[in-house]
Amino acid sequence: MNLDALRAELQTYYREHSYQQLGEWDYQDPLCRRMDEYAAAHPEASPVQLKAAQYEILAEGFQPVLFRNSPLFSEMGVKVAEYDGVPGLGAGGWLYLRNEHLFYDADPRAREQYLAAGSEGLHLRWTYADYDHHCFPFSNVVEHGLEYFYRQAETELERCATEEETEFVQCALRGLLAVKKIAEKFAAAAAAQLEETSDATQRRFLRMIASTAREVPWRRSGTFCEGLCAMWFLHEVCASIEGLGMSVLGHLDRTLGPLYRADLEAGRLTPEEAYDLLCRFLLHTECKLDLDQPVDQCFNLQEQGDTLILGGCDENGSPVCNEVTFMVLRAHHELGLIYPKLLCRIRQTSPQEYLDAVNRDFLSGRNVIAFLNDDCLLPALVKAGKRVEDARRYVAGGCWETILEGFEHSAGANCYFNLARVLDLSVHESPGLEARTGCPFQRLDGAQDFEAVYRIVMGNVLRALRLMCSRLAEGGRAWPQVNPAPFFSACLADCLHNHRDYTAGGGRYNPHGLPLAGFSVLVDSLLVLRELCFQSGRHTLEELLTAVRDNWEGHEALRVEALTMPHYGDECPESNALARRVLDDIYAGTRDLENERGGPFQLGIYSYRDALYWAQVTRATPDGRRAGDHLSQGLTPSRLRPSAEITATINSAAALDLSQCPANSLLTLSLPLGRITVETLGHLERAFAASGIGMLQMNCIDQAQLLDACEHPERHRDLIVRVYGYSTRFVNLTKEMQEEFLTRTLFT
Repeated sequence: MNLDALRAELQTYYREHSYQQLGEWDYQDPLCRRMDEYAAAHPEASPVQLKAAQYEILAEGFQPVLFRNSPLFSEMGVKVAEYDGVPGLGAGGWLYLRNEHLFYDADPRAREQYLAAGSEGLHLRWTYADYDHHCFPFSNVVEHGLEYFYRQAETELERCATEEETEFVQCALRGLLAVKKIAEKFAAAAAAQLEETSDATQRRFLRMIASTAREVPWRRSGTFCEGLCAMWFLHEVCASIEGLGMSVLGHLDRTLGPLYRADLEAGRLTPEEAYDLLCRFLLHTECKLDLDQPVDQCFNLQEQGDTLILGGCDENGSPVCNEVTFMVLRAHHELGLIYPKLLCRIRQTSPQEYLDAVNRDFLSGRNVIAFLNDDCLLPALVKAGKRVEDARRYVAGGCWETILEGFEHSAGANCYFNLARVLDLSVHESPGLEARTGCPFQRLDGAQDFEAVYRIVMGNVLRALRLMCSRLAEGGRAWPQVNPAPFFSACLADCLHNHRDYTAGGGRYNPHGLPLAGFSVLVDSLLVLRELCFQSGRHTLEELLTAVRDNWEGHEALRVEALTMPHYGDECPESNALARRVLDDIYAGTRDLENERGGPFQLGIYSYRDALYWAQVTRATPDGRRAGDHLSQGLTPSRLRPSAEITATINSAAALDLSQCPANSLLTLSLPLGRITVETLGHLERAFAASGIGMLQMNCIDQAQLLDACEHPERHRDLIVRVYGYSTRFVNLTKEMQEEFLTRTLFT
């Protein structure tokens, strides 16, 4: 097996079509002009009709790009290389960009206040609707084919009761036919290119494309190769035509394992041939990025959101761990890949050989795999009102947001909320902030006991949280008018039956994630306030608030005292009880909220690079943080405390009722490479599975090696670390990101 030709072919094309080469945010595909002309000629067209026209113009006008050393087909040449589908960097975002103003026109003042709150570090200042981190309904199409949904749409068309319902189903039909045409154009292009090459390998792959693309994904996938081709095609083409971020490559071993086994039994495929196909599939994502460059010279700091899920179980609850599982792990390791991100579903009873295969990869110095906990997330998803058989199809998109593949878009990436900043605003004066954000914050001054402190802080948390959610819900209701997606919706369970686009709540489930950041800062600050000012009485509330407002300058002895107080992560019953109370109260205080699509907001505890950026705007807090000190990610305890034992950290997180966090709950750990074995990691992962935590993100590192890499980067080009939901080469990080990584607690 020689993949050099494919790697070179992919890299050449994607370097020429990179974000920088195509003009960054000034890029506009020429087909957008045709869409402008269509809209001008059809002023009466509704948004969903314009979207159907967008599909058809793209299907008619694109020129297939074929990589002759791969059997995969998908590249339409209408977007920048790194683009996953979000609007702005490809022709698929045309309708969204045309209509984006509708989100804000109804209430410009609310929009100004929402953006101001984002600038203040209270939450993200993204758009009201989460157009990123989608998962295509792969299983539905691999199992049934697009023709199945076309026939269903024809039937549903007769049941439509309103003009709006009829328009949606008609446009779904147009979208399905447009995608059929796109595949057929790839087949025709491959047949034509057969005359242009005498290379035996290239001719074999071109014949495979010519044969497969005529049939798949219009009909169901009948072989392992067809399944791979269908999944890659649907992922990339949906990103190219919908203006939606496609950030999941699928649950590969669950979806393709049965096809692989059937191929072997029928003699259609050998294990070696399957492995070659799989390697070519995996190479495509990584080659879109130039991973040799510093992150600050790359699009999105070198993060590419594609995740690939392994392990877990199928819809019936049967364990998934098969030949495809191990082929993916082997290929990812042998090819030295960073992307796609591997997310391994585990449980307490996961096969030892599965954990061992993953852990050998960790101990080789590659920190590229994270773990999803079925024993936590399945009960949490069912508690959130989802059928157990549907919940078993969960994946995680982008970094960690759970998505029920084929049943929902979970909207978990556009509204991270900063608990630490709320604590800050409960202490410090912020003149004009209420007018700018529309959200008042009560100060702690004058609180007579800890319960008064707790009421003030949690009142501020829930007031700001509920205001953010109401702005998202009210503004986000314009989503069906901004960028309906009838093709994507046609493949998503229940949208055709409900005659509604997924943006209008047509999916089976319609949650909106509500991720919380700064959890340890909030809990630790409350613990310090309770112990120092009320339980022990060693200091008055006024003394402590003065020290915090002075950024602890001139109050070092008091700061040292604060840092020795009970804290989240110390496994102490009192600390655990308060942490649980905080989460329980946030959960209870958000259950009545309805999102933009009529579904619930579902809690999560995780954060992205905001753990780095929000630290810069979050002032000193009672836990001993100074202004600008880094925040910890998700459920990870504060890095201000002494190095902690893993057991205490896991047990503290386990004391929380994380079934209240169906969006996910993240624990990030750094472990000392050299003192950890495959067996040790296996024990840790089973303890994690038993803990009730949703996700584990680990690094096995050598601190001395990292420090040497800062001074001599040329010696450590292959040193890979997991940072904020993705992995990259340590030497490519900015100095600020390296420093943040080095200050993380090294657990023992």
